[in-house]
Amino acid sequence: MDRHPLHREKLSAGDLAVQTWAQFVSAYRELNARKLFWVALALNAVVIGAVAAIGIDEKGISVLGYELGIPRVNTRLFPDGRLYKLIITTVGVSFWLSWLSTILALLSTASMFPDLATGGVDTLLSKPVGRTRLLLTKFATGLLFTALQVSVFAVLAFLVLGLRGGVWELGLFVVVPLMVVFFSYLFAVQALVGLVTRSPIAAVIVACLFWILVFLVHSGEQFTLFGRTFSRLEIAGLERKIESLQTEEAKSGLVAKLDEQRADDANWRLAHGIFFAVKTVLPKTTETADLVARELNVRVNDAGPDEEPAVDENARRQRGFFRSQFVTERKLQAAIEEEMSRRPVWWVVGTSFGFELAVLAIGVWYFRRRDF
Repeated sequence: MDRHPLHREKLSAGDLAVQTWAQFVSAYRELNARKLFWVALALNAVVIGAVAAIGIDEKGISVLGYELGIPRVNTRLFPDGRLYKLIITTVGVSFWLSWLSTILALLSTASMFPDLATGGVDTLLSKPVGRTRLLLTKFATGLLFTALQVSVFAVLAFLVLGLRGGVWELGLFVVVPLMVVFFSYLFAVQALVGLVTRSPIAAVIVACLFWILVFLVHSGEQFTLFGRTFSRLEIAGLERKIESLQTEEAKSGLVAKLDEQRADDANWRLAHGIFFAVKTVLPKTTETADLVARELNVRVNDAGPDEEPAVDENARRQRGFFRSQFVTERKLQAAIEEEMSRRPVWWVVGTSFGFELAVLAIGVWYFRRRDF
């Protein structure tokens, strides 16, 4: 029996590349046809346009040329484009890209895997494409939405930072891979739920609920870290105070307080250890987004060289849940920031990738065993 001239016993690397490229082109055309894609693209321009409308010089800060008259907010406080970096990382990345743009991306890609499981797979499986490669390629094409949107954001932000802030910061482009990775954590969950339930609505709802769970675990870990750090600094302050006193009578009250604080410290350490263990297993969405600020060396509470606040006795009294006569708010915040900066990138991204790979493995297993 004669075989067709194009018949292949085994696909070559070139054949596989052509198949994969065709699926990416198809995904782009599908995204391009959706209004949400263009709405999100326009919103990127609006967000960066709002940043570009802000001006700052040695006299002060302005919006569209109108001076705001805010005392001491000038280029001495925010030199070298620091104001623009701060706005881009806090408003642009932490709010727009990490929340609103991600929600739009989840909505836009919600039907990809339900469609694949409810009939869209028939045509694809009629071609020589393995199920594992088909699913993983489909997942990769789903990341196109975020990759294209964030790329537009990064290019516009780079131009604003250079033209308005006078700093051409190539490190800003790290936002592209980081935000694609950020979205992939949630998209993996959405893809698995979409395959199992065949419902775009269920896929979006479960992905958002999972996102809320991750945020709650992060909040709990941060609160217990705050308490553990405060307790450590409070114990050190009490110990120094006790050493400075001369009489046992004067020391007795502080010794009792020190024993009580050490008992609380054990509870804080236990609580933080539990939250940290759970957080290690789950994706780190917030910390992945915060890596952009770490790359640009920007902090929300950065102060200029002449803006170091004086420490007085009133500053030692914490507001709210934590109150102390030995730990200042600034010292506590600095200790928290130091602790967060010591967390390596491999822990933030690597353990999150581990969770994502586990979810994708379950999705591949389910997709391969299904009878289409």
